[in-house]
Amino acid sequence: MKIYPEFSYMEYHIKEGITMEAEDVAASKEQVIRLFPGTMFYVYSEGAEFFTMTKKARELVASKDHLDNTIAIAFYTTNISIYLLGDLFNKINKPPVPTRIFRDRDTAREWLREQAVRNGMEPKF
Repeated sequence: MKIYPEFSYMEYHIKEGITMEAEDVAASKEQVIRLFPGTMFYVYSEGAEFFTMTKKARELVASKDHLDNTIAIAFYTTNISIYLLGDLFNKINKPPVPTRIFRDRDTAREWLREQAVRNGMEPKF
């Protein structure tokens, strides 16, 4: 994870083969809140290879409480299975912030910048 609080921007890279548990997700959020209280983030996340996320972790990452410091999320993957699962995740879990899945890294980042502009911010990420 890389965090740029001065730009309200966070990058999160998911490593190949890991299983994300709800406890991992919660611990990550707690760390961000502790280090950057009150900061809202545009989140770029990348999981190019296959990884697993438990049902509880999926529910948590789509919850209003978990996303209370998130403005928008762009997720990039080259893996078609992850792309389709991400699209299904959006339809089923319906995250309360704009969340899109992309197969092109540059398009994902550009969409995130567009979200910032729509919110009256000059994106520097």
